[in-house]
Amino acid sequence: MKRDTFNHDWLFFHGNGTALERTVSGSEEPQSVTLPHDAMIREERDPNHETGNATGYYPCQTVHYIKEFKVEDKSGAAYLEFEGIYKNAAVFLNDCLIAQHSNGYTPLTIDVSNFLKQGDNRIKVLVRNEVPSSRWYTGTGIYRDTWLYTGKPLHIIPHGIKIRTLSVDSDIAALMIDTTVFNQTSQQHEILLRHRIGGAEIEAPVTMLPYEKKTISLRFYLDNPELWNENHPFLYNCESELVGWDTECTRFGIRTLSLDSMHGLRINGQSVKLRGGCIHHDHGVIGAVEHRDLTYRRIRKLKEAGYNAVRCAHFPTSRTVLDACDEYGMFVMLDFCDAWTTPKVAFDYSTEFLEHSQKDIIAMVDSAYNHPSVIIYAIGNEIGEVSNPHEAQYGRKLCDTIRSIDSTRFITNCVNIALALMDRIPSLAVKAGADINSIMNGNAEELARLMSSKEIGEPLEEAFSYLDIAGYNYATYRYETDTKLYPHRMILGTECYPGALYENWELCKKLPQVIGDFGWAAWDYLGEAGVGQHRYGEAIDYDLYGPYPWRTANCGDFDLIGDRRPVSYWRQIVWGERKEPYIAVQSPAHYGEKQSPTRWGWSDAERCWNYRGYENKPIVVEVYSDAEEVQLSCNGKEIGRQRPIKCKAIFHTTFEPGELVAVNIRNGKQEESDRISTASYKVHIQKRTVGEGVTELSVVDDHGELNPNVTLSLTASCEGDLTILGFGTADPKSEENYFDSTIKTFRGKALIVTQGTGELIIKEN
Repeated sequence: MKRDTFNHDWLFFHGNGTALERTVSGSEEPQSVTLPHDAMIREERDPNHETGNATGYYPCQTVHYIKEFKVEDKSGAAYLEFEGIYKNAAVFLNDCLIAQHSNGYTPLTIDVSNFLKQGDNRIKVLVRNEVPSSRWYTGTGIYRDTWLYTGKPLHIIPHGIKIRTLSVDSDIAALMIDTTVFNQTSQQHEILLRHRIGGAEIEAPVTMLPYEKKTISLRFYLDNPELWNENHPFLYNCESELVGWDTECTRFGIRTLSLDSMHGLRINGQSVKLRGGCIHHDHGVIGAVEHRDLTYRRIRKLKEAGYNAVRCAHFPTSRTVLDACDEYGMFVMLDFCDAWTTPKVAFDYSTEFLEHSQKDIIAMVDSAYNHPSVIIYAIGNEIGEVSNPHEAQYGRKLCDTIRSIDSTRFITNCVNIALALMDRIPSLAVKAGADINSIMNGNAEELARLMSSKEIGEPLEEAFSYLDIAGYNYATYRYETDTKLYPHRMILGTECYPGALYENWELCKKLPQVIGDFGWAAWDYLGEAGVGQHRYGEAIDYDLYGPYPWRTANCGDFDLIGDRRPVSYWRQIVWGERKEPYIAVQSPAHYGEKQSPTRWGWSDAERCWNYRGYENKPIVVEVYSDAEEVQLSCNGKEIGRQRPIKCKAIFHTTFEPGELVAVNIRNGKQEESDRISTASYKVHIQKRTVGEGVTELSVVDDHGELNPNVTLSLTASCEGDLTILGFGTADPKSEENYFDSTIKTFRGKALIVTQGTGELIIKEN
């Protein structure tokens, strides 16, 4: 079928758009918008809003969209596809309700063939984001792409081709191609279905009865196949044709998966450990808007930082994310939901789980089916009821549904053992009203001790038994115990503290049954504000979240606008993916104070050697290295040598402007090195375009050296048909809006995202 974007010429309104509401005097003027669109990120934040830190103090709301469009020929078939609407959407076409869709993350495809009119048509989409609906920032509105499919009445339905690998070796691959065809005519048709992949072709005659929809399965043999893997993400195109009626092109990859207790996870027969990180869906300064270039930039940066896997937490991700992972060779664990029947917040997925979970999980699997990057489905995240024998059956049912559609991938459940068994450990000191994150932050050592016993594992045996992989959130202490108690159990660290990676990775290397580790988080995100905040002195462990104006979680190897933090380089060294050392420097303003980050945080060290006013004052330098010894020098004078402990060496010295150099000592010889220099305070803004409409802004001196300790005020404007989608920094608690035209840089950086064509003008104030 022909696919056209349906993103343009929409009108946006607040409210539900009832007839009475539209007659009220003083009703708001509509805003002209191009989808994808996030209404929430365009609102002023409210420090008293009931969603609080969960959404970064952004308000939820009810909104609607209207689009008028013309149809020149309605004799054939037509479908509308919405890749993501958050949430509780109702779609009206020509004043007729044609679909309702409660899930905020799964796509909605509607056959509109019988609802369209020749000539003028009008569509309205009502979006009701109830409060609170999530533990993180969700956005509100039609935040992913929309499409209009048109074609002849006998056609391949949208996304109607599924391709799976049956067997493969170096000489030949056996594939199964399933094609769903719909005959919307009143006549019987004898048609010819043809598939081409590379130079190979297969065809078969098919009889389609009147108004029949059916799936045609054909075996296809491909000689000398190229396999998809993390280092060689080769993709094929399958060109399908209903001769004389319809054509379709489907991209896919050929690869095999296997899992066993001797070799662990194998991709194409090669053992792989998952170097993973968890990511949310927002893009910071543009909120939840799905943006192709920002998505590709994120996956590319994570791959360059040593990751080979991402966990899309905690919901079905977009096709754009999966496309990027396919192209860059990034493995994907795809989450289904954050709640089953027991709510974590008032209006989360628990309100619709019983009624909608089966169709929603089918939609998730269907969207992922042709993407070779997807290797694991997760049926839930920190589901407390998995220790209940009756509630655990919901998990079995979800697994059965997935396997009935797709038996080629593995299934896990990301279980927080402490949460699942909280009612069995009444001795645990828990602050009234605390959530699971606060409990883990305040009781980590006691939880580890209590959760290490054999008895603790027994209540979860059934919930783990129907999975291919047992997903453990923050439960490293059970790895060695459970690989012995349950020799047939495969284990994956589905969520882990960033600072625990060293111990976790040692166990991953030691135990074949443990196939990898996913740190929380790989990229900072909006909401769960302050969960990774840095504090000094004796911080209160339960005081986890940040009050207004905190906006971001402030955790992640990359900050909100995509700059690598020091923890990312440490992680890459621990994985063995980087040989050079890395220098980071703690703030001299807090020298001598106790550092008290949360368990999702890191030290306050930055990539900086610019501290005007602190000359000859004490300072702490961190050097990350896997060498036997590391040497640190300043301006050619050796400061000292240290043996890194868990890939980190700590040096106490004094600040002296100039050049700081770290050198790895291996077998008594100087090997790899790293260096940072003091930048000039005579600076300007450097613009760097890194994608369509994506511009990175940096505060640099005349030599191009970043000076993160200079703050500049910037004003952005546009000429021509260019608009600003978002303008801001990674500052976790700035009161600036991302729709402001003037902002201040943070740590020497800012990001601006634009849409359309024209000139972007940045002025220093």
